[in-house]
Amino acid sequence: MLHDSLKVGSAENLLSPDEIDCLTSRIAEGLGTDARFALSQRQRSVHSLAGESLARVKEVYEPHGRVEYDELPAEVTGVLDNAVARRLDELRRIFPSARRSMDWLYVEYGAGQYVTPHVDYPFNEIAPDRPKVAAIGIVLHEPEGGGQFFVETGGGDALWDDEGKIRTGANDHSTWFTRMRRTRWHVTSHSGDAVCWGTQLVHGTEPVTAGRSGKFIGFLGT
Repeated sequence: MLHDSLKVGSAENLLSPDEIDCLTSRIAEGLGTDARFALSQRQRSVHSLAGESLARVKEVYEPHGRVEYDELPAEVTGVLDNAVARRLDELRRIFPSARRSMDWLYVEYGAGQYVTPHVDYPFNEIAPDRPKVAAIGIVLHEPEGGGQFFVETGGGDALWDDEGKIRTGANDHSTWFTRMRRTRWHVTSHSGDAVCWGTQLVHGTEPVTAGRSGKFIGFLGT
């Protein structure tokens, strides 16, 4: 499983045009009736930092904000799970340990917004015996400029502990992480496409320069 968590893969046109239309409508409806998911209103985050406040977590991971819609209707998660299930055999060529999709949320970035480089980690808090193999990002809205997803790699030992696992604290809260040199690999994908990245890979997004970037984020689990 740890080998799988260091891979990158994709599934182009994972969502059909009808599914894109359905999801776009449902997300617009949900965000239009509840402001809790915008940066200024959110009282929680999918990210965390031990001993740090929510304000600090937001500052580290999304310094200029983002929408984080983490209470998705069952209709939305059902569409996403079904789309992944249709293509799971393809995804398992890259991530053989993957058996299911889970833990969906929707994120959206406007001009100047981005998420900083970080690692998701395989540990599954809800089911520790079923690790998260990879994350999956499905594009709903393409920005007019910027917003590219990226993964980062680094030679040497700085990212790894003595057991060969990704080191704790791989995010911009850690001085060792911000100081280490890494190589950035950019991804180009379009509405309906899915990109998958192992849960031990450093990843993030470039700032959106025009328009908005909207995507669903979930995990492929064992």
